[in-house]
Amino acid sequence: MNKDVLLKQIELFLTYLKKLNEQDLYDLDEGLAKISFVIRKVSNDETAFDIFSFKQYVEELLSMTSREQCEAYFEANRFQKKDLEGILSCIGVSYSKKDNKEKLQRKIIENTIGKKLRTDAIVNK
Repeated sequence: MNKDVLLKQIELFLTYLKKLNEQDLYDLDEGLAKISFVIRKVSNDETAFDIFSFKQYVEELLSMTSREQCEAYFEANRFQKKDLEGILSCIGVSYSKKDNKEKLQRKIIENTIGKKLRTDAIVNK
């Protein structure tokens, strides 16, 4: 059994649980709601990532302090184009199917760390 796969799934589950609001937690505790897991095969045209993975990547990007750090992150992770499109969808940024990977990465960087750096510059003026 591959422990890395299990650890990644547990990490994704914990990330999801941490985002539950008080009402959801109450409903779970009282037995008014439940969490279920479904394993489904991913087709060739679907991304292997789910929305929780995309949110996790966005959180990692937002924790970075420079554009260069983001670029290194993309280089190290070697995302596919469809994964970058999923991240952009997660942060609510439009893109064109004609955009290449580099352009998608620039859009992600500018709409995560770039936006954060601009806001910090304005606030600290």
